[in-house]
Amino acid sequence: MINNLKINKIKFKYLLKNIKPVEEIEDKQEITVDIDKLTIDEKYKPYVKEFVKKTSANFNFRNPNEKLETLTIKQKTILQTLLFPTSEAYYNDLNNKIYVGKNIDDSIYHELFHAFTIYKKNILSTVSGFNYTNIHTDIARRLNEGYTDLLVNRYFDSVVSYMIEANIARKTELILGEKNMQNLYASNNLYAIIKSLSKFSSEEEAIAFISSVDKLGIYRNNIKKSIQFMNILSNYLVDVYVNVLVEFYSRGKFDKEDINIFFSIFKEEFTNYAFYNDDYIEKEYLRSSDYLDITSKLSNDHFREQLRKKVLTK
Repeated sequence: MINNLKINKIKFKYLLKNIKPVEEIEDKQEITVDIDKLTIDEKYKPYVKEFVKKTSANFNFRNPNEKLETLTIKQKTILQTLLFPTSEAYYNDLNNKIYVGKNIDDSIYHELFHAFTIYKKNILSTVSGFNYTNIHTDIARRLNEGYTDLLVNRYFDSVVSYMIEANIARKTELILGEKNMQNLYASNNLYAIIKSLSKFSSEEEAIAFISSVDKLGIYRNNIKKSIQFMNILSNYLVDVYVNVLVEFYSRGKFDKEDINIFFSIFKEEFTNYAFYNDDYIEKEYLRSSDYLDITSKLSNDHFREQLRKKVLTK
């Protein structure tokens, strides 16, 4: 049986109070820095150029020239490799420095996204993409990692490491819209994601969803637990997705043919990334009762039932 999302009441109230809108990026931030003149090691400059080339049209990063001018990229030392054995690369926002391992192609673009989406609200509070951190909390880290991996795969065809996180991020993107979610990511707007989801679920459920994605980090090496959490998160997102379609259908924005197309799109994406290169686990999952229960909501019968409920509550 699929469990519902849960969050401690005290944590919910704290997050509700502290996740606030950040400063908007009003104008298009053109990248004018000459990358060839930066102090970045020559062997890394082609990667930076490729990143700028492929992202400039679709992302409006905050203060990109300032970030580029101070960016440093270094090879990981033996000590750093021992301290971070599971990380091929990582970004240090304290000194705007990327540390890469031997497999540069599969890691540097992920870290460049982190470098370009960092925003220090103050000395104690930092936002990286969707990830809010301060001395009291760390929220949306796994959603941020999953979405970053999804973007790296989309624009640079790199390997997805945060598999289930990327899957959940993609499902969220199907609800919010690809262009919109990319804009929210570049402008550090987790607040807008919560507000958007809250229109079609409760505010408590929306924050519980964001918080629950972070639990995937606890069970990263436990595929059974990870899948259980994926089901809980997916069940919520399917409910939100159906509620969105019901709302637009009732307004006359969509017709029955549109609804069938949207159901088909969501179902096609349902397991994308989640079981990367593991056909056996994916096949077993597609046979599971949890998968069948969740995806049964992507049907005309369930849609009509939700539409009927909406009419009766007016």
